[in-house]
Amino acid sequence: MDGTRIDNGTGDNYCWSVNYENRRICALQGSSVNISTIYSHPHNQQPTSKYWYKIRRRGEGETEVMMNAAGRVKCYDNMGRHILEIKHLQKNDSALYTFKVQRFDGKWKQSDFAGVTLVATGLRVKFSPAVVMEGECETVTCSTSCPLSGNTTYMWYLNGRLLPQSQNKHLVLDPAGTQHAGRYSWAVRNGKKDTSSREKTLIVLSVTKEQASSAGAGVAAAFLVLIFLSVVCWIRKKRASSQSPEIEASENTEPFQ
Repeated sequence: MDGTRIDNGTGDNYCWSVNYENRRICALQGSSVNISTIYSHPHNQQPTSKYWYKIRRRGEGETEVMMNAAGRVKCYDNMGRHILEIKHLQKNDSALYTFKVQRFDGKWKQSDFAGVTLVATGLRVKFSPAVVMEGECETVTCSTSCPLSGNTTYMWYLNGRLLPQSQNKHLVLDPAGTQHAGRYSWAVRNGKKDTSSREKTLIVLSVTKEQASSAGAGVAAAFLVLIFLSVVCWIRKKRASSQSPEIEASENTEPFQ
């Protein structure tokens, strides 16, 4: 479309308008998304062409015209809206999408806004800390590339079994115990099916009574060693200070002739 004339709404173009319903969309990889624009035109002047454009980030390629692709991409009108539908979202679908409509005189109409930013995110499990000692606090978090909607319901799984009492983004284990060790994953409801993350294993280091007693004995032994060394140093300094006057006196005494 190089060399096309763009009209943003000046002059006799006041009846032509393009607006986006959402300027930023966060969607799950594998799901479907509708990117929608509302456009208007004079009743006696029908648009000759309508296109969605995919604008990649710098260094990722040129602008791409979104065309219908069987099973994945579809462009259609619906009650004054022109909708770009993308199914089975992939990571490389993340981009800026903009809509342009061509007037009867060859000019192109677009919105004053840049377009709609789409972020296709995956699901990941994050541990903090990565390895936890028994009795310490562990936080397991649902991690995404962009914030999901506020009414998202989170489902946590441990070793493939649902944890029904946990429906928040953060799963707090305080205190963590050996029963919390295992493979964690989480999922969100996506239409009629769930989208799940990969499993990630949490390691909980066990502290037995014998280990705790040994650790306590080790600390006590180290403390006694420090006390012993301090006493030895004090005795040495005391001896050195008591001997120094005698040495000085012997050095200042001349032999009797």
